[in-house]
Amino acid sequence: MSIVTTDELKAFMGLSAVPNGGADALDTAEALTSVFIGAGTLAENASNTEDVTPPRNRDTLETTLSPVTTLTSITYNSASETVEGTTATKWIVKATNGFSSGTKYTINYVSGWDTASMPTSIKKAVCAIAANIVNGGGIGLAGESIGDYSRSMNPIESARMIPPVARELLTPWRRPDA
Repeated sequence: MSIVTTDELKAFMGLSAVPNGGADALDTAEALTSVFIGAGTLAENASNTEDVTPPRNRDTLETTLSPVTTLTSITYNSASETVEGTTATKWIVKATNGFSSGTKYTINYVSGWDTASMPTSIKKAVCAIAANIVNGGGIGLAGESIGDYSRSMNPIESARMIPPVARELLTPWRRPDA
């Protein structure tokens, strides 16, 4: 089930009824969005834990699983000490006094969103992608095969799945190395 509702898609498209295939299009659009930004999923997950050992002293660390929506804690020395003065914005965790090279830090955080907490820009992008799917804007596959039949599509054909407006809305949410 999608985080973005069919009513939100209907309103985005300016329709009085949910379009045929709207719910499936939203599921596909959310999956494409999570891949585009580099997240495992858009759905809220309250128990993310990542271990990071910076190779040099740094002011920031990056998460790799999903954007941070709530930073729970950052610990080190086998979780016996908590890093104070930390903040998180999307994929980046910052500490006032920085992070020491060679020290293993454990980042505990909540990622993803529910219907009420998903940022408007991501909802609009998901709706734009879903509307593109519903309106026949391409299936976005790089290739397909059924039995002996096989077909590859060029990158332009595949890229039509995520329209430019959605790409623009999602770019600030992309993982830094995605």
